Amino acid sequence: MGLWGELFTGNGGSNPSVSERLTEASRRAIQYARLEAVHRGETVIAAADLLAGLSVEEDTRAERVGSLKSNAFYLRWLTGLPALPSRDTEKSGATETDLIGFDAESKRAFAFAVLEADRDREYWVDSDHLLRGLLRFPNKANFAILKTEIDLDAARAASKQDREDFPPQQSSNVKVVKYLVRKYVLLLVPPILSLVCYLYILLQGFGLTASPLAR
Repeated sequence: MGLWGELFTGNGGSNPSVSERLTEASRRAIQYARLEAVHRGETVIAAADLLAGLSVEEDTRAERVGSLKSNAFYLRWLTGLPALPSRDTEKSGATETDLIGFDAESKRAFAFAVLEADRDREYWVDSDHLLRGLLRFPNKANFAILKTEIDLDAARAASKQDREDFPPQQSSNVKVVKYLVRKYVLLLVPPILSLVCYLYILLQGFGLTASPLAR
């Protein structure tokens, strides 16, 4: 099933899988997180690994929003990870075929990252959405980021400004439009139908009560 299969599956074709929505920066961050976990001999990717993965590259939205690269050593220390790996170690070790999954906290972070992207009305789940996903609930990465004085509200404001300063490289397309239309139809249709049914029942009740008076 591979790295993506365990977590990023679509819903019977009606919704795109999360992997389809990830930007290249997000994919690379996840690959770095996988390497981080494998180098330590872990069998799952944890929230701390995701934060370490987001801290590797410069010039990503997550790095600009949270100053992750400059605080990388401090963040690793706060999350309990060992000192920064050497470049030789980064280039060796895990391969794409290594079997490794995601723990419960990292899965939860991805779920929140999707919600953060939807909140921005963005189809693409970028690295800053992953960062904000980690900030949505208590975990080691959340604790470390907060120690650098970046909270969820600050990250959201910085993300908005970053999109104004650095427009997305991946533009929207027909798939994006279809996804957003489907999403909001599924959100709005059930309550609208419930309201219509309620009004119908209410009007029927008034009709039955008024009928004896009409006669």
